[in-house]
Amino acid sequence: MNNTPSPTPSVSRSSGSGKRLAQAELPDELNSWVGDFDRHLSQVVGLAAASRRQYRFFVRRFLAQYCPATARDQWVPRAEWLTTFVRQEAARLHGHSRKKPGTALRAWLRYLVFCGMAGRELEAAIPSMPQWKYAALPVRLTAEETERVLGAAHDGSAHELRNRAMLLVLARMGVRACELTHLMLDDIDWVEGCVRIRPGKSHRERRLPLPCEVGEALCAYLQHERPASTCRAVFLSTREPYGPILDSSVVSRTVRQAMTRAGVTGIPAAAHALRHTAATQMVCRGATFKEVADVLGHASLATTAIYAKLDLATLAHVALPWPGVRS
Repeated sequence: MNNTPSPTPSVSRSSGSGKRLAQAELPDELNSWVGDFDRHLSQVVGLAAASRRQYRFFVRRFLAQYCPATARDQWVPRAEWLTTFVRQEAARLHGHSRKKPGTALRAWLRYLVFCGMAGRELEAAIPSMPQWKYAALPVRLTAEETERVLGAAHDGSAHELRNRAMLLVLARMGVRACELTHLMLDDIDWVEGCVRIRPGKSHRERRLPLPCEVGEALCAYLQHERPASTCRAVFLSTREPYGPILDSSVVSRTVRQAMTRAGVTGIPAAAHALRHTAATQMVCRGATFKEVADVLGHASLATTAIYAKLDLATLAHVALPWPGVRS
């Protein structure tokens, strides 16, 4: 059994900023292996496309560094390789992202166990990265920044109505990017003024009120810009044959471009920033955490607890008095 790592990683490394990590280049045999892993995640585990993309990314980086190009059927990873890789990748990342390399490799090791190619004991070699979940405030835009980003959708392009409608759904309703791409024409109840959000990450369907501003933007897109198509997805791709948006990264790219044009810097330019912004605005308007959790589709209130620090008025009532100071 050949456990010798390839002499040089076939992957370019980032400079350590943690912002962007390079995709790994793999030979055909290892690419095929990653493809089999992806099908397992989809068909057996039932993982969403965004999670599978993340898992593939780190598995490809690991294989590029340690797996010989033709050793698919004989090669087994060593515990020290797993430990070293997870630590070095996590060191390039920040916050919650530090957990991603370990999560991806755990999923891959479970796939190897499923295929009878490795033992369960290897999973213990993957270190857990410390994370202080509530240490930082959630990344969000100010009200003024949000309006600038929404205004930046009016860029004179052939797709500005679509992009503005997408940005408004994200910023006003707090949906996930993947939920936006799965939104169907039949999900919008124009009479009742609500939208059905199909089961996704939380595996639960929910119904959200349709704000007038969002409804008007959707109408403008559907009536004046959306291409004629038999596809029932609300938001279509911008190229023929005008099918559904298959990758939620398209949504984040639209957000990133709008934030760039609006001059919003200092926060990650992705769709989730608008989701955090919507939740923040709800908390600041007095919504309960249960209400916020229901709108965002959180399966547990513990996930919503990150927004508790934004409610300073309530926190002031539970704060302990400073020792030696009279109340």
